[in-house]
Amino acid sequence: MPLGPLLQHPVVQAPMAGGASRPELAAAVCEAGGLGFLAGGYKSAEAVQEEVRALRALTPQPFGVNLFLPQNPSTDPAAVALYGEHLAGEAAWYSTPLGDPNRGGDDEFHAKLTLLVRDPVPMVSFTFGCPTREMLDALREVGTVTAVTVTTPAEAVAAEAAGADVLCVQGVEAGGHQGTHRDDPGQDGAALGLLALLP
Repeated sequence: MPLGPLLQHPVVQAPMAGGASRPELAAAVCEAGGLGFLAGGYKSAEAVQEEVRALRALTPQPFGVNLFLPQNPSTDPAAVALYGEHLAGEAAWYSTPLGDPNRGGDDEFHAKLTLLVRDPVPMVSFTFGCPTREMLDALREVGTVTAVTVTTPAEAVAAEAAGADVLCVQGVEAGGHQGTHRDDPGQDGAALGLLALLP
């Protein structure tokens, strides 16, 4: 499905997790003719629901919500522990404790996905992996356009095979984190720029 019906101008606001993508910013983008996004990462399903309600109160325009797919724990606990030792001095300088590398969890992914199927939004995008065809089909059945962030040709092929409506192609020059499907700097295309990823 093309993005045309969702926006007047070819501008899609990045769903920046960590606080920047508030309902007010997304509403301003939507009202200007772009596609505003809420960041669902690092938030509870209840917080996402509250932000969706707040955004709907600010604008009748289409918008999207981004979800982080659950990540597997590190495959090399010794490397993570060594990295923590390197960061300890920096953390002490700022008088802050190091985070728990074993915290893990699924970021309430399934609860958020269920919420967005029960209370559909115009678009849902995914980062840090590819959802299953069943997940994408469930969203499509309620009228939601789906997008998957891809950083390599192999990820693009997997997202297309899963049935994503849109691919969000991201090169290494993107700001912030890179939305790779797996943390492997040796994977095929791991350091490709955006233009190299496009046919």
